[in-house]
Amino acid sequence: MKTAYTILIFLISITFSFSQNKGVIEKEVNQQIWQPFKKSFEARDWNTFNSLHTNDVLRVNKYGIRIGEEYKTSVQTSYQKPTTKKRQIDFCFNQRTYKESTGYEVGYYRVIYTEKDKEPRIVYGRFHVVLNKKNGVWLISQDWDTDTINGEPITKEGFESGKCL
Repeated sequence: MKTAYTILIFLISITFSFSQNKGVIEKEVNQQIWQPFKKSFEARDWNTFNSLHTNDVLRVNKYGIRIGEEYKTSVQTSYQKPTTKKRQIDFCFNQRTYKESTGYEVGYYRVIYTEKDKEPRIVYGRFHVVLNKKNGVWLISQDWDTDTINGEPITKEGFESGKCL
């Protein structure tokens, strides 16, 4: 009976330790990836945005596959185009899993585009990212997103199903 209690306490302590560690990692990832991602995306700060990705980042979306410098150059070109549109991005997460220096996160995003004298346009999407921690810093090494799943558009309800940042 004493052995059973010892095993139970051991399992509870491991679970508690892991959940605490996961919370620490999530906070670190939020500070190092998602907060600067949001800020640089909204400000069209391509330099900061690109610095959040590995040099060999794999980016996949409905426009195709871009790898490394090709992706970063496309971001720079896009962000430097003159525009009067403002944009705001928000994230909600359904899954955040980490092992040592690798993370995998799944969730939804919402982008709100606003332009003077026009109704705001809201776009929802689903994303999967792979993160790698290099020299103490988390970076996005793979990024996939879509605005449909099985031909159905991503909705506000899907977005709101996750734990929002």
